[in-house]
Amino acid sequence: MKSKFSLAALSLALVGLATLPVQGAMVAQMNLGEMTFNAGMIARVEVLDVEQTSMNLGGGELPVVEYTLAVVDPIKGTFDMSKGAAVVTVRMVGSLKETPPAHGVQKVSVLPEMPQLQIGHDYLLFTTEPSPIGLSAPVGLAQGAFGIYTAGKVEMATNELGNAGLFEGPVTYDELVSAVNAELGQ
Repeated sequence: MKSKFSLAALSLALVGLATLPVQGAMVAQMNLGEMTFNAGMIARVEVLDVEQTSMNLGGGELPVVEYTLAVVDPIKGTFDMSKGAAVVTVRMVGSLKETPPAHGVQKVSVLPEMPQLQIGHDYLLFTTEPSPIGLSAPVGLAQGAFGIYTAGKVEMATNELGNAGLFEGPVTYDELVSAVNAELGQ
């Protein structure tokens, strides 16, 4: 009797969860100092290429997006700038394709969603050091990828969260870099 009650309660809980909207993965919000400290690389980059790949791990296949980036403004990390701009490759867990619902059921990944960088666009990226298998992630996920755009004659920077918890909305690129350099003691 007890197992039937437990099974019924579990079923109701799962049905209740299934009716909730699917949200992005929860990530602890960091301030700029924490982001700067946790980043292995901080650099303004231009996205040169994006490629969907995968890695075989533990008997399964892990989707990976490989970004080829030109380092335009190195701030933290080691870069070979002897030939003008260094080119780095950053590999992140994720997929470029949305998975369509199958038989009315949308598959939900247990992996956090990474920001998707666009070819030809500039970003100020805060990325983690690559893991032993070569994977990195933006520090704080959406917090660590600032899109750079021009508003009038001024370069502005904002992340997917509108800089929430870091600044009051978009900031100039120069303000952002100055704040990061202050955190680095430069």
